[in-house]
Amino acid sequence: MIYRTVNKVLFLLILVSNISLADGFMDDFFMSITLGDAGAIRQFLARGVDANVMDANGNTALIVAAREGQNTVLLTLHKHGAKLNTKNQFGESALMLAALNGHTGVVNTLLGLGADTGANHRGWTPMMYAAFSGHSEIVQNLLRARSDVNGATANGTTALMLASKGGHIEVVKVLLKYRANTGIKNENGATAWSWAMESGNTDIASLLQGKR
Repeated sequence: MIYRTVNKVLFLLILVSNISLADGFMDDFFMSITLGDAGAIRQFLARGVDANVMDANGNTALIVAAREGQNTVLLTLHKHGAKLNTKNQFGESALMLAALNGHTGVVNTLLGLGADTGANHRGWTPMMYAAFSGHSEIVQNLLRARSDVNGATANGTTALMLASKGGHIEVVKVLLKYRANTGIKNENGATAWSWAMESGNTDIASLLQGKR
């Protein structure tokens, strides 16, 4: 009986040890992505790590690479089968997080690979993320890739509203160039103009006033 008990304890200790090693192994993998170490990533993948593995927050390796602006790592992961359009638990894709964080090169890479711009999707899109953060070049690139300039979230918020509220006049100019509709109202009746005024962005409000 004692022999069996000792064996069971040893088995449990080995099992816990292996789990810890596995956790550490994956921590190193995601740290290598953050650091942009494509060589290390290739080694991990050669040792059998799935290119579509997720971290504890449901972010795939490719999403993390996009979020951190690591273009070379992203291409390495894609070459090994990483999916472009997987979303994390918050509904965010690699393209959305690259757009949010202003990683223009990564956005262009993802667009070149055929990532979904959300053009036929009601809800937050990569362009809205870019507009919210004030990245006018990315907004323009997404519009060139046929993002819907008047797309809206579930409550009717548009990219123009987000840029107007945030004070991002260059983004507003790009959106207006692509014929953003200034008259759209969200579920509360707010427009891009009213949000600009509420936020004290009178320069944007004046710009929108001329387009009403």
